[in-house]
Amino acid sequence: MGANMPSNDNAALVWLEGHIDQWVVSAATIGLTDGQTSDLAAKITDTRTAFTSVEQIRSDSKAQTVAYHSKAVGMRDTASDMIADIKSFANTASDPNAVYTTAGITPADPPSPAPPPEQPVALTASLGGDGSVTISFAGRGAVGTVWEISRKLAGETSFKHLGHADVATKSFTDTTVTAGVATAMYQIRGIRGSLTGPASFPLTVQFGNNDGGVAEMGMAA
Repeated sequence: MGANMPSNDNAALVWLEGHIDQWVVSAATIGLTDGQTSDLAAKITDTRTAFTSVEQIRSDSKAQTVAYHSKAVGMRDTASDMIADIKSFANTASDPNAVYTTAGITPADPPSPAPPPEQPVALTASLGGDGSVTISFAGRGAVGTVWEISRKLAGETSFKHLGHADVATKSFTDTTVTAGVATAMYQIRGIRGSLTGPASFPLTVQFGNNDGGVAEMGMAA
């Protein structure tokens, strides 16, 4: 027993195309008239013709859409190059705004100023054989940033400027710690022009002597 006619239009068309010839030949034996089968055959033909036309329209539309987008990309690329030329010309003109107004485009935004240097982090200290202390840290700042090192020794009430860290290695060696100092507290901040970033959390270096009389060091954040 054959399957029933699908409810989908396209599937129904294919299904009927597979049945109509048999229905025409066997009209009387399956309870149909020649008029019925002829009418259905004509409608199947018309539907197939309309379907073919729709498919052609879809194909043409797809090709036209692809062509449209391709042309639009070329148009925009050319226009972008021309706008870049206009902006470049405006930058050298005596009245840049007049150029932008005549062209009907928005003037280029001035570059945003870089923010202050970030807070230095991850401070560490190491003791040199000559009693010096090397402070290393991590920090980010725009070109032109210098890293200021300050120190407060035990008994002092405020930090005093020591110098500037090496920009490439982000480290500073303090060779001015005198013998007998118990602790030295270090702090770092980034400076660029008139902008000063937040100071690091202080790093405290504790000095002492082991049983052999050799200086040793401890650290406290």
